[in-house]
Amino acid sequence: MNPLRWFRGGRPPLPAVDGDKIYSTHFMDNRGSDDIIWTTTWQFNDILDADKLHTSLCRLLEIGDWRKLGGRLRRGSGRKLELHVPQPFTPERPAVNYSHHVFDVNMSEHPLASKIPQPSKVPCVHSTADTLETTRPLMYRKDVQATMEDYFASDDPALSLYIVSFEDGTMVSLTWSHHLFDAMGVRAVVHAWSLVLAGREAEVPALNGIDADVLFEGPEKESPEQRQEWLLEPTRLSGFRLLLFVFNYFWDQIWGSKLELRLLFLPKETLGNLHSHVIRDIASSPKNEGDTPWVSESDALLSVYTKAAIASQPKPRPIILMNYMDLRGRFPGVSKIEGLSYVQNMLAECLTTISPTLAHSSMGTIALACRKSLQEQSTPGQLTALMRLMRKSWDSGRDPFTLSGPPNGELLVSTNWGRGNFFHVAEFGPAVVRQGESDSTRSNPLGSPRFYYALPLNMARGANAGINLGKDHDGNVWIMGMFNAKSWESIMTQLQQY
Repeated sequence: MNPLRWFRGGRPPLPAVDGDKIYSTHFMDNRGSDDIIWTTTWQFNDILDADKLHTSLCRLLEIGDWRKLGGRLRRGSGRKLELHVPQPFTPERPAVNYSHHVFDVNMSEHPLASKIPQPSKVPCVHSTADTLETTRPLMYRKDVQATMEDYFASDDPALSLYIVSFEDGTMVSLTWSHHLFDAMGVRAVVHAWSLVLAGREAEVPALNGIDADVLFEGPEKESPEQRQEWLLEPTRLSGFRLLLFVFNYFWDQIWGSKLELRLLFLPKETLGNLHSHVIRDIASSPKNEGDTPWVSESDALLSVYTKAAIASQPKPRPIILMNYMDLRGRFPGVSKIEGLSYVQNMLAECLTTISPTLAHSSMGTIALACRKSLQEQSTPGQLTALMRLMRKSWDSGRDPFTLSGPPNGELLVSTNWGRGNFFHVAEFGPAVVRQGESDSTRSNPLGSPRFYYALPLNMARGANAGINLGKDHDGNVWIMGMFNAKSWESIMTQLQQY
């Protein structure tokens, strides 16, 4: 939190309300910048009953500990944020901040909705300045909380639901602070919401990890024999090496080429051809004769991002690839068993240093290096070692963040939201009032989204980044990326070969 904002016209935080139930967040929920606030938007080519969607989401937040998500974000007595939940929810203090707007035109006739990207037959880059940025007024109300101070100074719920109805479609948006949960947390919310909407409350999974901070407590459960050292400890950035990295990072921010947020559309065939090419590339290496190592489509995309980043460098520098991994089902004691939901932050960084020599090698070699890093760093022992380091940072008053690599490395961030299946998880069929697009031209089922995207409310310059938003109902991939113009040119040049 930035207290100076109060002297620039900000509002002081509200006091606690007697009788509210208080839920504490976990230490991984309190990482990084305060003002990481996202809006995730689903576009439906059907007309949905907005009030039915609102009522079912509110009902979800009255089930057991799902009530936590209907709370008000507050500073706790320590460093952790808290969620103060009304007992009970009332019209004056609701579970969800709800807004509904109606336009009596088709989406194609609306000056903003008509800008929403459409699939094409070839790879295509959409400038967010002309498309997604333009549609922001359709994603959240004007007075939505844009900073954590806004949350602290209001009695508004932590979740905001904004629905915009057209004659032939509906846009449904959730605005949430990253302190609440990660992308897979959003997925769990929307899945449970769909169950309530369908009258299947009995199938709503229990909200797990409420009282126990399983990631914080994990290292304590290890025996001395199980304890491992983090593999990247020899190259961990700390002390002077960290200061040098930070200096280089901010030098790039000030003097480097401007990074541009764009949306990349990748046809199913293009991604398949790219992946096949990378697999063949790996198989053709003499080192891999016999048993060809497997890499994923995401690994193939990482090789594209890496070559794009290296192509725009004024002089050769290493790349520090930060690829986020979901700890659900990976970290000891954190299960992915059906019926349990960890709606919190459970992401950790997998780090790969890619030298200029490696970056200029084949795509298969780069993809294989990324896969090897993930395999080595995602074992239970290594994840526990990483969490031990993060916990040590937290206990000493620092941000629980760990970085490894050369101090002159250029940061490249990647995360795969495709695991959340966001184009498919919102099953809002029971809320359909009228079909918007005919069966002859649509590929998505009735009541499922045609399109999905996400935008942060506060746009920072940040670092090179690629966020895989997932596959639509035709198997095409949508990617939100942050690269400079030269890197975007490189990405398109590479992809047009497939």
